[in-house]
Amino acid sequence: MKITLLLSSLFIGMNSFSQTIIWGPEITVSDGSLYGNYRPRATVVDGDVPLVIYGKGGFENIFISRWNGTGFDTPMGIIPAGESSYIAVWTGPDVASKGDTVVAVFKLDPLDEKNVYSVRSVDGGLTFSDTIRVDSHNSGIAWMPSIEMDADGNPVVASMIHDANWANPRYALTHSSDAGLTYNGEVEVASSVPGEACDCCSAEVAIDGQRQLLLFRNNEFNIRDIFGVLSTDGGATFPTYTNIDNMAWQISGCPSTGADAIFMGDNLITTYASAANGPYRVYVSTSSTTSGLVFDSREMVTEPIPSQGGQNFPTISGANDTIVMAWMEADNLNKDIYYSVSVPGVNHLDALTNYKHKGNLTTTGTQTNPEIIYKNGIVHLFFQDNSTGNLLYRRGTIDLNLELTENLASIGVYPNPSSNGVFYIQNDLNTELISIKNSIGQSISFNIKESNGGLLLKLMTTSKGIYFLSYFTKDGIQKTTTLLVN
Repeated sequence: MKITLLLSSLFIGMNSFSQTIIWGPEITVSDGSLYGNYRPRATVVDGDVPLVIYGKGGFENIFISRWNGTGFDTPMGIIPAGESSYIAVWTGPDVASKGDTVVAVFKLDPLDEKNVYSVRSVDGGLTFSDTIRVDSHNSGIAWMPSIEMDADGNPVVASMIHDANWANPRYALTHSSDAGLTYNGEVEVASSVPGEACDCCSAEVAIDGQRQLLLFRNNEFNIRDIFGVLSTDGGATFPTYTNIDNMAWQISGCPSTGADAIFMGDNLITTYASAANGPYRVYVSTSSTTSGLVFDSREMVTEPIPSQGGQNFPTISGANDTIVMAWMEADNLNKDIYYSVSVPGVNHLDALTNYKHKGNLTTTGTQTNPEIIYKNGIVHLFFQDNSTGNLLYRRGTIDLNLELTENLASIGVYPNPSSNGVFYIQNDLNTELISIKNSIGQSISFNIKESNGGLLLKLMTTSKGIYFLSYFTKDGIQKTTTLLVN
């Protein structure tokens, strides 16, 4: 009876929209002094193996790191010897995958001389090919590439192109029909949109079945809103475009911030930053794709505290009517990573904008430029930690039942990692109110008994990975800590 009343009390007043993520610890991807941490972009291969691309100023400055089960392998440089790639906190390389095929794209320096290239892997990112030229723009400049894979595993690359002397900025798409071995000629799919592309705001490509979308910030007499150009025939034609922002942000200089979007059912869900109404804020909009592309509604993410703080660089991912979103948020001088979650059966716009949570544990220095991926029930979060200069990673699962309070230090657990799934817990917890789940939310069987003033816990599995131990404090508060098996 006591247990029943305790669990029931935790449900009272809980808003079903306010889901959170059960996170693992912060993991350093690589040594930032050697490999940098600029603008991470990630994909997931082999079911649940994240792979991230990022960069550092200087030669051979783009690297790829691959998850090995408990951490990340030594970064792999993908730029030819003696070359360098243009990279900044607001633009850089990109990566996408389908099955075991991984394709990364980047722009070589100097900007006004070199081209857009790709490298290709067919073993899940363990090895990569030599460079393959992507753009066919010989009379001007091509740069700021972004990439997505279509349903057949063929990459689609968006690049900004200019005429000579940096004139006439616009976006073009380049399709491959052989999984990235070669690329067809570039096609300017946004030529019907009034104005020109905002000349230093990166674009994105979103694909779902036969729907393909080019998402970019436009510039029409210094009105710099986000536009989408839609194809419903696999990229053969792009007859429909619309302003999916509708903020009428007037700014004379380029804000150097783009947008991100996913298809969810018949809707396109887009996130972007704008300072149209004062400080930089993150917004989420929905647009219908049932008949062309039609803007529907827009909401602003809850403001920072204090309100003069800013928000920027949002990223979004989702599958099976579940969505995760992350962005940088500043309160005074400190910048942190925040995220929101929307699950099936709720209003996505409301959930993503009204219920936010901090995503980083480290709070010294500046955490910025997140990348978030949701696939196969696992959330992958990367972000820059400019205090150490490192790139950080967290892995978690969405809690669909209770909004858990994260706690990684209030109980002593060792060894952690464990080689055999056996852990000693120093605190005397209520063993009747303990549960353990794996990284995709499945319950894990375990044995637990008193030992030397604490508890001896044995998992009934020795599979390497992250496990989440949920327990209740004496005050009836549910918390979670992380167990690692290597």
